[in-house]
Amino acid sequence: MRAGRAVVVGLIGLLALAATTAAGVKPAPAHSAAAVDAPGALARRVVPGTDGIIAVRPDGRVFATVSNGAVRQWNAATGRQAGPALGEQIGAIHSVGFSPNGKRVIIGSDTGVSLWAAVTGEQIGAPLAGHAGAVRAATFSPTGQLVAAGGDDGTARLWNSGTGQLLFTLAGHVGAVTSVVFSPDGRRLATAGADNTVRLWDVGTGQLIGMPLAAIAGPVYALSFTPDAALLATSDGSDVVRLWNATTGAPAGRPIVGNAGPVYALTFNLAGTLLATSSGGDDTVRLWNVATRRPAAAPLAGHTGPVRAMRFNLSGTLLATGSDDGTLRLWDAETGDAVGEPSIGHEGPVWSLRFTPEGKRVITAGKDNTVRLWRLTEEDVA
Repeated sequence: MRAGRAVVVGLIGLLALAATTAAGVKPAPAHSAAAVDAPGALARRVVPGTDGIIAVRPDGRVFATVSNGAVRQWNAATGRQAGPALGEQIGAIHSVGFSPNGKRVIIGSDTGVSLWAAVTGEQIGAPLAGHAGAVRAATFSPTGQLVAAGGDDGTARLWNSGTGQLLFTLAGHVGAVTSVVFSPDGRRLATAGADNTVRLWDVGTGQLIGMPLAAIAGPVYALSFTPDAALLATSDGSDVVRLWNATTGAPAGRPIVGNAGPVYALTFNLAGTLLATSSGGDDTVRLWNVATRRPAAAPLAGHTGPVRAMRFNLSGTLLATGSDDGTLRLWDAETGDAVGEPSIGHEGPVWSLRFTPEGKRVITAGKDNTVRLWRLTEEDVA
């Protein structure tokens, strides 16, 4: 961070999701760069695992996890459960997301796609018809007017979120569709599948744009649009990140080369000027100048396992990373310097993480079936 400022990371609460009894669980200790907050109410709640699923409501006040066969909402400030459970009778849940206004929740499960009222917990209408088999990914469009989902039947589908009308069936993948991502302007949908391809679709017509984007060495691990919706970045089992023109589907300049081993995760900053990538061969994170495709800093070294999750905060000043070593780390996005000490608590890999929109908290989910809520504050230092 800038000179004269330090970031303090403290554990607010531990949402213990281990399949044991409440009396038999001891909250895991948390170590940070400075003082650690006392564990909150979540440290006393025990329910079955999460599979690393986290969704944050757009206002940042509530986040959702999957536990005990249902979606549960939590107050991001206190760690207490907020509102009723959703989707308790719909089978295994694979995907959760909030609508842009935070009033609805979309769930992808073994039984399909369903919409729920966040406040009342009631299902909105019937499940969205179309998929044959489990739905692996589901999301709202940036306006909330559409929803997209991908499933084991090898298709992605688009619906009107208000009426539930099926608009388009996007066929072409061979095998399950494992990821669906709208472009920030809502005009494109990117899908990734078990066939080791990424496909780009026109949301207005349901037509494939260009040719399928084949992985160099499957599977496809990550895909992300730039915030201006101009580029799509994809990564796979190779050390190469490729950038595509999101309008035409054609390659956009030369790829980014220089990672060590598979790129398990990637993310753009809000300005779209920096791309962060995990480097699975040496457990580092790399920062790249998007315009030049050259390194923006020296490799970010410190993790002792592959990085599976990463996010910039909205201001673009911090990058948070979660690794198989069980730690959360913070980095100065301008210099690549480590910010504070690693935050320790997960007993096993960190599978996903999210900043809350105001940037004061980070939520992490791990293989140890816990979700942890961390407080970030900035203090003047002498």
